Amino acid sequence: MAIQDDVPGLEVAVCIDGKPLEEYDNDEEEQVKPGLPSEVSQYQAARTVTKYIESVSDQEFTIQLTLGPPFKMDYACLNTRIHIDGKKVDSPSIQKSRNLNSFSEDCVATKFQRKIKGMRVEAPGNAGRALLKRFKFAKIEATSDDYKLADVHEDIKRMDQVGEITVHVYRAGVATADPDHVSRDLGGEVVSEVHEKALKGQAKLGPGSTAEVKVWYRNRLLDGPDRSLAIYRFKYRSREALKSLLIIERTPSPEPAEIPAPEPGVSLDNLNPAQKTPLEQFLRELVNKGTPDRTIKRERDEEGGSKGSRKKRRSGPPVIIDLTDD
Repeated sequence: MAIQDDVPGLEVAVCIDGKPLEEYDNDEEEQVKPGLPSEVSQYQAARTVTKYIESVSDQEFTIQLTLGPPFKMDYACLNTRIHIDGKKVDSPSIQKSRNLNSFSEDCVATKFQRKIKGMRVEAPGNAGRALLKRFKFAKIEATSDDYKLADVHEDIKRMDQVGEITVHVYRAGVATADPDHVSRDLGGEVVSEVHEKALKGQAKLGPGSTAEVKVWYRNRLLDGPDRSLAIYRFKYRSREALKSLLIIERTPSPEPAEIPAPEPGVSLDNLNPAQKTPLEQFLRELVNKGTPDRTIKRERDEEGGSKGSRKKRRSGPPVIIDLTDD
């Protein structure tokens, strides 16, 4: 929730499905309405808190005001003026007299909330009834076509105030009923396609559903229209737009897979004798198995003996040698 440090206890949030949207800080210098006196501009800049929020196309949203301790309210009413995309859509008030159970003298003792769901307009042809047109983020198509490029400056002009929700909070006096007040529709052109260079976002009102007639009140702003108690500004953008503005981090690219480092070689010098001996024996056996046999096979003769193992006899008649004496 957006909180103004000078107004503790007052919180404003934009919600979807009852849950406040995540808010992102704005690092830019606060911008105020042009043409104001310097003193008023400085005052409003000091009273303004700006946050970025993510818009979701075709999603309804509500604006939630919360009062809690230690908010001090020593006046009759807390008035608000809500603008969406530069157009005033509602001006709800919180009357102290109707919430006395939440106060202890002039200070809020128990937190309470006020939710603004949409804009109530007079139901056509049905006096005494109203239509509640709910707030909704519109879907705008971006185009990069050249034929729309010529209209980009006109698109920028049309979209100048698009993409912003502002809530001005005022101190106000006693409220009196205004039965003649009639709420009118936002009107104006609903932008459906713009060049991507002019793209921001847009909110719109829903088709409308039957609702009870809202009682309107009038009262006096104690400090005048230029001196708000606090100003809350929400700049809504698509998720991709928030990434392009570096409001939120871009999706990181996947990191390349790490190549495992090669295992270090084994050095035999680090082995002790007890480790070296079986390793050397294993290596010798491995080398011997890889060396071819050098044995020479000898042919055997028909008798089964080896030709090289015995001498051949000479051919011819036998010679008799007489070794006796005469």
